[in-house]
Amino acid sequence: MTRRPAATVLQLTADLGIGGAQEAALTLAKYLPRSGCRTVVATFADGPLRAEIESLGVAVEVLPGRRHGIVALPRFVAEMVRLRRALIRLVSLHRVDVVLTKGLGTLDFLVMTLRVPLGSSVPRPQVWWTIENSEFLVRREHLVRHAWLLRPKQLSHRLLYRVGARLVSGVIAVSDETARSFCETVGHVAGRVTVICNAVDTERYPASIDRGALRRQLGFGPHDHVMTMVGTFKRQKGHVYLLDAAASVAGQLADLHIVLVGDGELAEAIAARVAALGLDRRVHLLGTRRDVPELLAASDSFVLPSLWEGLPVALVEAMASRMPVIASAVSGTSQVMVAGVTGWVVPPGDPAALAHAMVELVSDPSRAATMADAAADRSAAFSAGAQAKQLVALFRREGPARSAPRPRMRVGRRAA
Repeated sequence: MTRRPAATVLQLTADLGIGGAQEAALTLAKYLPRSGCRTVVATFADGPLRAEIESLGVAVEVLPGRRHGIVALPRFVAEMVRLRRALIRLVSLHRVDVVLTKGLGTLDFLVMTLRVPLGSSVPRPQVWWTIENSEFLVRREHLVRHAWLLRPKQLSHRLLYRVGARLVSGVIAVSDETARSFCETVGHVAGRVTVICNAVDTERYPASIDRGALRRQLGFGPHDHVMTMVGTFKRQKGHVYLLDAAASVAGQLADLHIVLVGDGELAEAIAARVAALGLDRRVHLLGTRRDVPELLAASDSFVLPSLWEGLPVALVEAMASRMPVIASAVSGTSQVMVAGVTGWVVPPGDPAALAHAMVELVSDPSRAATMADAAADRSAAFSAGAQAKQLVALFRREGPARSAPRPRMRVGRRAA
């Protein structure tokens, strides 16, 4: 029996810094080969995750980065032409069968042009957009210098997503809520969207460590309650509401310590707010860390006060670490969490509700432990091995890019 040749999947991400889409690319670089696909990772900006991906034996290609916005129209067009040529060369070099975007935003529209015939010597790959976030359209914080462009860009992006969803092989949403948001925002594309949930490398959780030694190294004693949050310092993650909640319960929970892992555009503002609230000894900013599994294993609980999400991998990692968790009731989180069973779910942007949940968690260790066990059981549904198999099955159903016209896809969940 002839063995079916492995497909080559090109994962394309905006950069290789520390972030959810990038971590997802790293995880799939490990698990796609186990499911029978070769994989290559390409990026428009290098970063610290490159070494980790290459250590898996996966090739990493760094493409020219963007320098011009649409306000400099001639330069913008010339740059897009150059970037498209670079992508075509990459597809040809690696004989790419599938292009899978990871959080590209506007660059999704450049990648969709790979579905146009590229010449007889270049294979025309499948192209799958991944929508990583329920708030996927350009936002005001993306247009610091040209705020007047916000509305026109949102309208044009909505139209391009609607047209492009029919040109690309399909759209992969990382949660049911993300799929609904995409369909409601773009309109008339439901048949082009498939849900395959974000996943975690469950082999890394819970980490096996000397818990006491790591806590001492971090400056915590055996009776301190260490509540950790992992997330980029940006408005979406809701750090400010966590700090306000922590200030309100500081007198009631004398042993509570908040650990913030991450970095980002609001790092200085968050540090200033910690100082202004007098929380210097209670809130600990660790910056970017690559030992998150170990930090979670050394913590007592986890909190994620996001204002919106796609499907929060950091939350699933905490659940897989068998920790009691608090999370806000936003898109994606509601698919991961079962309120009152796997942890505490609170309204987004509500420091009073968050503070109440923090007090309940710390004050009732027996209930917290029961929820932690339920959370660990729930996290098994979001394993990276299962996600990779679902993706490979999707690519194979689509078939070769040169085949006859494909049937429309159905919206449907591919993971619990």
